[in-house]
Amino acid sequence: MADQAAPAPTQGADGGPAAAGGVNTPPVNVNVTVLELTIAVPDLRNGDVQLITQAAPKASIASAYKWCHIEGMDTAWVKDVVDALIRAQFAQVLSAGAANPGAAEVKEARSKAIVLGAVRAGAAAAYRLLPADMNPTEVAGSGSRIAAVNGGWAVTAGAGTAAPKFAVAQSMEPLSAVEVKVVGTLMYLGMAIPVLQGISLVLTGHHYLPTTKNTFAGMKKQALQVGGSEVNAWVEALGDMFDDMAFHKACHPISPPRKRTWAKDSELAARLTASGHGAAAIRLPALPSDAQGGKAALAVIKKAAPVIQGMGHTVSWARCAELVRAVEVAPEGRDELDAVAAIRSWLDVNGAQVAFCAGIVQTLSEAGTGARETTLLAYSIRKILSEHAASSVKGNTYCRAHNTRMRTAAEKGEFADPVINL
Repeated sequence: MADQAAPAPTQGADGGPAAAGGVNTPPVNVNVTVLELTIAVPDLRNGDVQLITQAAPKASIASAYKWCHIEGMDTAWVKDVVDALIRAQFAQVLSAGAANPGAAEVKEARSKAIVLGAVRAGAAAAYRLLPADMNPTEVAGSGSRIAAVNGGWAVTAGAGTAAPKFAVAQSMEPLSAVEVKVVGTLMYLGMAIPVLQGISLVLTGHHYLPTTKNTFAGMKKQALQVGGSEVNAWVEALGDMFDDMAFHKACHPISPPRKRTWAKDSELAARLTASGHGAAAIRLPALPSDAQGGKAALAVIKKAAPVIQGMGHTVSWARCAELVRAVEVAPEGRDELDAVAAIRSWLDVNGAQVAFCAGIVQTLSEAGTGARETTLLAYSIRKILSEHAASSVKGNTYCRAHNTRMRTAAEKGEFADPVINL
């Protein structure tokens, strides 16, 4: 179809362009350069203030680390063409560097390409990634394509300006036996990275920060245990560069809203557990930082419940569980903001009761193994304890009374029916 000229912009009363806020089509396809900007422009004059997003430019990954696309490749084939993906990434890293790279630069590019290519292969295969799942500004042509050759399929040079990268990709030395083991391990790790980045996005709005490093550390440890000593040595030799490539750069091009949605999916948590990614699954579903207080309160109430029930009193956490679940399933935007606000309001109203339960849990912990009770370490719980110190002391006393009551009953041989039905 022949190119069509863009429609002329509507003129205002003075003969110039129509005023801002009209319905004009931007004047593309004329002698205007459309810049690739990462700045958001909110409507500061109208609309809901809670829906306004940050206007500051959002950092994108450098050209060297863009996701290389091989023409004609289906994600179902990723495992079979992972070598080609790594080679394409090798060419991409080198193309963004010096014109005549030395041996050190080539070696570093190779290491980066192995991490980026393998992690991306695992992610692409596991999540069946499509173009719609990607940030298009962070995807680059590879100069390679899958083509029919002699009755079979082969990776050949593609068309377009990226084609010279194919020659660079083919110049990469074959993977060693150890590197092949590394690739397998990193593909396994890559299956969890999109979700882990989603957790970081939910918590902080960023893909990977020093404050969310622990989110990734457990899965890294689990993967390296699978990989063995040779893989461990290869990864450790890269130092912090490995974490930057694997946890930040590799899956950065995947759409943040996609990753955020996956990180809040409890069904995906079950799939990750079944696939052997328990260190990632245990962190799902992710909640925004302001909603973590509800989840922590729920854990405290449940741990205190046996004591309260043992004293013949009642306890219910249905409303708290309902509020936490509402945040888990809420889509990003106003729905999530409202759900988080509901948890904050619930905590404000019920803080004293949560502190009472926390006092019970505190005393149980001290009377038991003496180990630190992790449910009490959450920032929200520590804040509630400081604001409602008197209620927590009452919880301490209540728990001691319960323990004394149980001990006295035991000494008299009086036991309530435990109602065990197996």
